[in-house]
Amino acid sequence: MSEPTTSRRRPPRRPNVGVISCPSCGRPVKLDSKWCPACSFSGADSMAMFPGEPPPLLPILDASGILTESDQVKISAACAVLKKRFPQFQWCVYTVSLPPESNLSLFGFWLLNACPLDAKETADERAWTVLLLINSGTGQAAAVPGYAAEPFLSDDEWKSILSGMTSVWRQGKAGDAVIRFFTDMRKQLERAWKRFGARNFHAANP
Repeated sequence: MSEPTTSRRRPPRRPNVGVISCPSCGRPVKLDSKWCPACSFSGADSMAMFPGEPPPLLPILDASGILTESDQVKISAACAVLKKRFPQFQWCVYTVSLPPESNLSLFGFWLLNACPLDAKETADERAWTVLLLINSGTGQAAAVPGYAAEPFLSDDEWKSILSGMTSVWRQGKAGDAVIRFFTDMRKQLERAWKRFGARNFHAANP
């Protein structure tokens, strides 16, 4: 698993709910902006890059076939534990096989925006969704948060969580690497909870 890209934001003292990061260049963008003022990227660009109509998001989609049935059971259990602690967050794990030049963050952004809501999912829940993407062919991983989930962690913190998966992945333990993601994610969210306080954490609910 390759190292995540270098971060840009420091840990915030308050969740900046009205600002997200551009999935293309990483620069800050206001939530109501139609395009990134730094690189001019827009949602329409991702639709052109990944044409087609994807199905609704699933909690786990092992398109690469690298997760055993036992792995998926353990991952589901880890998601349930984390969701019990932080119920506003939703979690999805996808393994894919994309060309090496593919941008996982852009692909994840497209999935979060292009996948239709299923009968049990609301738009608010999609905004709180964190999608973990693993490209099995390259070993690259990306965590793609919805706009409500993103402000609680800095780029350094997202990078640290992904970096923690690397040593486990290199041992050929794909399922354990995903479990490590959720273990480290809980630690970072606990720190964010203490940093922001319960009032700010709940105030950011859409």
